[in-house]
Amino acid sequence: MRARPRSLTSQVVEFIEELCVGPDVTPGDQLPPEGELATRFGVSRVVLREAMKTLEARGLVQRRQGKPAVVASPNALPVEKFVAFAVLRDKRALMEFTEIRKALEVHGARLAAQRIAGPEEPQTRPYVARAREAIAEQRADPLDMRNRLRTDFAFHQALVAAAGNASLTQILDALERSLAESREESHRRYLASGADPAGSATEHEVLLDAVLTGDPAHAVAAMEHHLQVTLREIESRPEGDEADQDKTHRDGTDQDGTHRDTAS
Repeated sequence: MRARPRSLTSQVVEFIEELCVGPDVTPGDQLPPEGELATRFGVSRVVLREAMKTLEARGLVQRRQGKPAVVASPNALPVEKFVAFAVLRDKRALMEFTEIRKALEVHGARLAAQRIAGPEEPQTRPYVARAREAIAEQRADPLDMRNRLRTDFAFHQALVAAAGNASLTQILDALERSLAESREESHRRYLASGADPAGSATEHEVLLDAVLTGDPAHAVAAMEHHLQVTLREIESRPEGDEADQDKTHRDGTDQDGTHRDTAS
């Protein structure tokens, strides 16, 4: 079968990708104006703008109204979009990506415990303080759903940041945002069960204490247990729950416009 010729837009995307990853390029560097780029590559501004949209969606550039685009910092935006789209199309993907999240967070807990037990312990202190603050804020108002979601996300974000692996942090943040509605559903089901609303804060406290022992095996076991509860909760959901969540996502009924977080 003869290969299809690449479109002009695809070719321009490749050219600009090369500009963005050049050895002398750093995040925040300004790209030439769109008109100059269109002339350089011998394409129309329409083609150039389509290429820039593609690059922006991939997280390689940041476009600014009335100003030249800039090279974006490394980020997990493509991962976030991929996960969100996959979950919308296939309810099984929710379990699969939650399992991936579990594996990554377990590794993050191991790394955090290792750093806490070693010479890098001082660098972990701001993140430990942030995790404690999130626990306290959740315990202060455990019935407020927005507070529960915000503090739950903040706790897990702080804990993985303590691991000191920026790429791991970015990928997990992308997963968290993409699985936002699942976390909200988990919190709703937890509150509806009649369990102590402050129990989630206590669970996070136990998890943080395990990491603070500096024993990687202890930290791993605690995170494994914490997220296995989440997996069992998702598995127990009645058939159709995911479809209802997908409709909510597509209809845009999240009025505050904020990201909601995954089940924890």
